[in-house]
Amino acid sequence: MGLALDDTGFEVLLGTGRIGPRRPLSADDEALLVDFGDRYIRAVQSNATDDVFLTLGRDLWSWLNGDARQLATLVASAPSPFVFEIRGPKNPSDRAWPLLRAPFELLAPPDGGFLAENALSRFCVVRRLGDAVTPPAPDGFRLGLAFMASSPSRQHELDFEAEEAAILEAVDATRVDLIVEDTGNPTQLGRRLADLGGFPAVHLSCHGINRWRPDADTPPAPALMMEDEVGDDLPTTAAHLVDAMTKPPRFLFISACLTATPANEESHLPPGAGRRTTTMSPTEQQAMVAHSMATSLISAGIPAVLGWDGSVGDRAATAFARELYSQLSTQADVAVAVGNARRALLNSAEPPIRADWHLARLWLGPAGGGPLVSGNRARSRVTAVHATKIFLDRKSEVPVAAPNMFVGRRPELQRALRALRSDGRAGVLLHGQGRLGKSSLAARIADRRPDLTPAVVFGDYSPTAILDAVAEAVKTNPAARDLIEHRREEIRERPEALEPLLTDLLSGPCAQFDINQRPLLLIIDDLEQILEIEPQGLPKVVAASAPVLAAVLRAFDPAITDSRLLLTSRFQFTLDNLQSRLEQIPLRPLSSTAQQKLLNRQQEKVTPERRAERATLAARAVEVSLGNPGLQDLIGQRLVFNDNVDLARAEAAVSEMESYLLQGELPAEAEVRAFLEGLALDTLLTEAGPEHEALLRDLTLFTVPIPESVADRLAERTGGSTARLLALGLVDAFPDVYRREDSTLATNALAAGRMIPLTDKEARSIAVTIAEPLFAAWGAIAGQVYRPADLNLQMAQLALAASNAEIVACCAADAVRALQSGPAAIAFDLGGKAVALLDNHGEAVPIDLLRAVAAVAGVSGDGEAAERLFDRAAQIIQSDDAGKISPLDRARVTADQGSFLIRRGATTRAEQLLRQAHQWFVDADSETEAAACQGALSDILYRRGDYDESLRIRKEIQLPVYERLGNSREAAVTWGKIADILYQRGDYDESLRIRREIQLPVYERIGDTRSAAIAWGDIAEFFYRRGDYDEVLRIRKEIQLPVFERLGDAREAAITWASIADILYKRGDFDAALHIRQEVELPVYERIGDTRSAAIAWGDIADIHFQRGNYDEAVRLQAKRLATNERLGDLDGIAAAKWSLAAIRLRQEDYATAVPLVAEAFSALLKLKRADGIAIAGATWGEILLAMGEPEEAKSVLRVSLSAAKKIGAADLIERIRNTLEQAEGSA
Repeated sequence: MGLALDDTGFEVLLGTGRIGPRRPLSADDEALLVDFGDRYIRAVQSNATDDVFLTLGRDLWSWLNGDARQLATLVASAPSPFVFEIRGPKNPSDRAWPLLRAPFELLAPPDGGFLAENALSRFCVVRRLGDAVTPPAPDGFRLGLAFMASSPSRQHELDFEAEEAAILEAVDATRVDLIVEDTGNPTQLGRRLADLGGFPAVHLSCHGINRWRPDADTPPAPALMMEDEVGDDLPTTAAHLVDAMTKPPRFLFISACLTATPANEESHLPPGAGRRTTTMSPTEQQAMVAHSMATSLISAGIPAVLGWDGSVGDRAATAFARELYSQLSTQADVAVAVGNARRALLNSAEPPIRADWHLARLWLGPAGGGPLVSGNRARSRVTAVHATKIFLDRKSEVPVAAPNMFVGRRPELQRALRALRSDGRAGVLLHGQGRLGKSSLAARIADRRPDLTPAVVFGDYSPTAILDAVAEAVKTNPAARDLIEHRREEIRERPEALEPLLTDLLSGPCAQFDINQRPLLLIIDDLEQILEIEPQGLPKVVAASAPVLAAVLRAFDPAITDSRLLLTSRFQFTLDNLQSRLEQIPLRPLSSTAQQKLLNRQQEKVTPERRAERATLAARAVEVSLGNPGLQDLIGQRLVFNDNVDLARAEAAVSEMESYLLQGELPAEAEVRAFLEGLALDTLLTEAGPEHEALLRDLTLFTVPIPESVADRLAERTGGSTARLLALGLVDAFPDVYRREDSTLATNALAAGRMIPLTDKEARSIAVTIAEPLFAAWGAIAGQVYRPADLNLQMAQLALAASNAEIVACCAADAVRALQSGPAAIAFDLGGKAVALLDNHGEAVPIDLLRAVAAVAGVSGDGEAAERLFDRAAQIIQSDDAGKISPLDRARVTADQGSFLIRRGATTRAEQLLRQAHQWFVDADSETEAAACQGALSDILYRRGDYDESLRIRKEIQLPVYERLGNSREAAVTWGKIADILYQRGDYDESLRIRREIQLPVYERIGDTRSAAIAWGDIAEFFYRRGDYDEVLRIRKEIQLPVFERLGDAREAAITWASIADILYKRGDFDAALHIRQEVELPVYERIGDTRSAAIAWGDIADIHFQRGNYDEAVRLQAKRLATNERLGDLDGIAAAKWSLAAIRLRQEDYATAVPLVAEAFSALLKLKRADGIAIAGATWGEILLAMGEPEEAKSVLRVSLSAAKKIGAADLIERIRNTLEQAEGSA
């Protein structure tokens, strides 16, 4: 039941019968449906409240219901569950797509709530392409689900572990067979599914984009961001995915953003209004693929596909999956299961989860729908957590993270699985500092190899103990069991007989996977218990255990068996080179993302009140844990969030840990003290030896891991060994972000906290030794284009310490930019030192460095330094007679100087420079920079009051460029400028919509905290207009100021304080307001040379003097403001100053002076089309004209003023103007 549509119209169906007449799809219908879609997108982007979605759902109901009340009749007659199907042709027309994609999930009757809320009717929406056919009968097994997460290294890391854990929690292990593919690679997934004979359900967790194109000439298409062989981005289209899955599933859930969003849908990624066709030619539009990833897969033959029509949050995706698979495992119909999962989100008490309830979209092909399975037979006797259960059964001895607390470790897991599958390794050694999660990872690895039988050895590493563990594991393998029993006594008498027994076992009954037998995965946990640290080299196996471990390593020969070894140890070891048979995988501290995931898990276990009360302390706990998950669990979960631990005790534990990391004493808190004693950091440092401790201390100089080859140069200084430090877990290994195949090293963060800090002299000595080798290892000058900014920052810091001009010249500009996310003063300090060093060496200062330093100088508040640096760069390009400077550099310097002069008030010269720069950018085919120049010119026009031309540039020149190039940030900035003009003209609602729905989502998505804070300030202006001063203060003090103060952005901080002073002024606290104006705000503007902002501040100070009756001082300051604005050509400032002067003269009853000022101010405001100014000044000007005996002219002014007052909703002013207008009409 639902809708059946073709290319010209649709019918409302109940069963096979039609309700009411067939309805054609007119052009007006299409336009309305497109508008429904646009409204839905805007509501999603702006995190709209329920009333917005409810209104949309009711409007959609009204249209679909029509005059014949077709929808109401259908709803009244529909059975439960109410499966509302929108069925279209296999290849829908352009007119049909808007109806197929309309947000029917939101349907709501005029007098009721969402249909989806009703747990009795169980309303659920499904879309089908093509006529339904009878699907193949489900197999007689229970639900089989294949889960794969793709998290490429260069993408934001998803919380896929939570999604997997939620599925495990949701489904009874007796009702589902879950397999997990960890490669993130579609080809490997396809092979895994083929090996298993196919699975009915596949769940992919990844990033999705709806407009990926491999090159500029290829039309955009939906794609999933999956992983290649080394974990980098592998954009995968529907065609690629289907090609990889030779055994496709009956149901595919792509838990990725925008997978149900079509490729020609630009509006899910801002810029917002006007976005549909402004960036594509008609030819491009016709060539666009209308399909989303979900519908493309349907067309490719997948029977059922579930995707997200928007950007879904991790927690919502996880909650949805939990409910969905709980339903599917009980043989529920796919559509009903999706509907129930959607309703679970809708009924959630947590806003972040509830907000995404409507995003899921289920698409079916002709054979899609119905239950996925019909039986309860197991596909495999091995559960998805079979190995974890073995570990947890011994949890009193082996601490292992439960599946729902396991985070991070994806690279190590993938590497271990590759090694275990290879024919070149006997197994894997997981090594690293205590409590990093080696046992937990070992359990996870074993879970991922259900084809191997796990046997766990811990504590007792004797031949008998090893044989007992193996015997327990293979007890269902008759041949292996018999072999062990026949020779067990021999092992007791002759321990050396273990090797031949293992060899016979592993090459015989445990050699290969068969229906009655599986190879063995022998896990030897906490191997450090039988290792001893030697004065030099790697730790070795104690004499009593060495023959046993050697026998095991020799027996597990990949040439004769598929059985494998998995060892965990705090330390690496040496054993007659047999250790080389193992893939050595170091565990490093958790990434910041993984730490946050673990914190999220901890927070979920406590009440919202406890979470809020201890949020700050919990963040400190994460910091002091330094990526050690065991320590984070102890301090965070067992102390900070523990209901039985009071705040003072938890605070003390964190503070003591902070002190410990600064070479302090062991904490008094017993559990933390015991934990750190167990790590034995101080003991390890002593056992490492003085030369190795010296090397470790040298490594603390670096803020990023450095290549192993470079660290070895440091080792030559001290006589230490990086291999020994790595083996002892005192340094951590990372992949090199510049050259992925290489390894880098860094001092373990907990160990670093125990080291005495380097002196300045020592740091300089290390820098001299290392700067050039590190520069060479990271590509030298040629590698600059490919180096991440933090590597350039590290090299610039070293080069400054080493006084190396070549490296400074190459890296300092990027280093300055790398520091822009922190206090601008720090970036300016580094940049200033770099310029000074190059000057002292007589080296040319790169133009790019001058530009970068000038920019941060201005932000930090040093306008004079910024001016000097911009002038210096300009002098360089002006003296370039030989033409050695590139046209782009020439244009950039000129544009920078022009933009700087705007703020200084020299708009005429700024305009000349910007027009010249624009032409150079055009000549160099740099569209983005040419558009930015036009934006700066638009700023000048805006200041001059030419809003129409400023608006034209924004809409017709800048936006099309940014949208076509996909530059969402610059597009958002441009929309903000448009909103500024709309606000000035009194179109407050549209201006606010742009701020909330277009700007903020972009800035928050890309992590641009500064721009987001500025946008919040613009939003605060709307609350100020409405008199909601408390909310304004909250935004200014809690959202904006912390960001600007952290960034050291003097100007934006001053502007924010000015807004706070506005409220103090409104509340009559003139002293506090005056203090901010004179002591906080004005000095910043004067220091950076921002004459326009300074003029505004003078006017605000004058207003305070006016309120206090100090008319002469108020006139002096307003006159100063007026003169400055006239020099700047700032029409808005001129109008404001004249109006303020007029108000003073009117108060003094100096009408001769006041009248012309009011007239001039009103005239300027009319030119600006400023509704608020026209309303206020017009009301006064009309009253004056009426008093002067000019009723006709007064009425004309008052009508214009009244219209403006209505536009801005100023009720008191409207009444005042109407009263004056009545008087004027009465005297006419």
